[in-house]
Amino acid sequence: MYHPSIYDDTQPVPSYWEATDTRGGNGYQPLLSDVACDVAIIGGGYTGLSAALHLARDYDIDVRVLEAGHIGWGASGRNGGFCCLPASRLSIQQLIQRYGLDATKRFFAIQLEGMDLVASLAADENIDLDRQGDGNFTVAHHPSRFQALQEEAQALSSLFGIKTRVLTRSEFIEVGHDSTEQYGAMHMAAGFALNPLKFLKGLAAATARRGARLHPHSRVLEWVHAGGVHRLVTREATLTAHRVIVATNGFTREGLHQAFDKMMLPALSNIITTRPLTDEELERQKWHTSTPICNTRNLLFYYRMLPDRSFMFGTRGDTTGHPKDGARMRDWMIRRLAEVFPGWRDVPITHFWRGLVCMTRKLTPSVGQLDDDASVWYGFGYQANGVNTAPWAGMMLARHIAEPNKYVEPFPSVIHGLAPKFPFAAIRRWALRAAYTYYRIQDAR
Repeated sequence: MYHPSIYDDTQPVPSYWEATDTRGGNGYQPLLSDVACDVAIIGGGYTGLSAALHLARDYDIDVRVLEAGHIGWGASGRNGGFCCLPASRLSIQQLIQRYGLDATKRFFAIQLEGMDLVASLAADENIDLDRQGDGNFTVAHHPSRFQALQEEAQALSSLFGIKTRVLTRSEFIEVGHDSTEQYGAMHMAAGFALNPLKFLKGLAAATARRGARLHPHSRVLEWVHAGGVHRLVTREATLTAHRVIVATNGFTREGLHQAFDKMMLPALSNIITTRPLTDEELERQKWHTSTPICNTRNLLFYYRMLPDRSFMFGTRGDTTGHPKDGARMRDWMIRRLAEVFPGWRDVPITHFWRGLVCMTRKLTPSVGQLDDDASVWYGFGYQANGVNTAPWAGMMLARHIAEPNKYVEPFPSVIHGLAPKFPFAAIRRWALRAAYTYYRIQDAR
């Protein structure tokens, strides 16, 4: 859908995470010879690595992971590091209308389980992920959005048992920050922030240590299923497997497998970071928190203070992926950061990068196995919120594969099954552009 540079997995990601990662090489090798395994996983992000870890560690199943770039190249290694909920573009009321109250409650329980899983993986596998903050803040970017935050806080508390509190503008200045787009906030006592690349690399190291084999720079170029086995052909060699998990999310390419063609709507998300801020600069915006923050825009701003006091500021991107549009997007983000946080107008920007999040027509994740080929499993469509949902999906895929008699029931209804295909897939990018225009009008109001 986008300019080829977006998919160029031979190029490093110019992110703050990559630039500040001081660890050496990991020793993982591309697939260089023809081999076989029980379960092959396409995609070395949170979903794929979690599935591989649980299959190898908990069930001693022979598993290999094929990753197109280096381990950490994709969205799992370059996102904003928000462990938050929910992984859906549907409101609470829309979820209840579509799936019912009980199913919606189960969906939110899954989100909380995913947060606990990230924390337990870090503890059990000794992963230093630079955990920050206590819960998540949502900030009203306009006075008219404050009432909606109050209603959301009430629903989260009464329906799902999630502790919340609502703060007025002056109250949030005391514990959070001031800005030109701060008109009160909601605190949700669930989740935290982390370094996504540290978590990804720690998860990869644990997966390899537990017996799974990881193969970076091993893009699947051809997939043939015949005689009860899958042949995944890479540039150098072929991997044969009895079962396959597709875990490529927003970077899934058309033609990988016809079941997933025309199903995903990848959207660009962009991040900039400043140099570390001084005490005086923090005071200009009354900054007091390390808890991650999103605002109420449809085309949201998401931001947080990093451990070295660099400020991270993210938003949705352009609709072409062309480097020139990326440069224009960077300039626009610098201007908008200065407008929202005028006290930091002259603070230098040190890093700019972008990547793909995965939206679908379903507007909730898709986790399960193909109806017409039970040997193919999948987990994708986290609607730009996969830090906690993707590891949970990988774990559950592993459990369903390893213990089919125990897990005979399908996945919870909100996430179970494939999303509908886009009827006019060739114009997905134009539809996204139209949606962005509409959202900008709504956000301005």
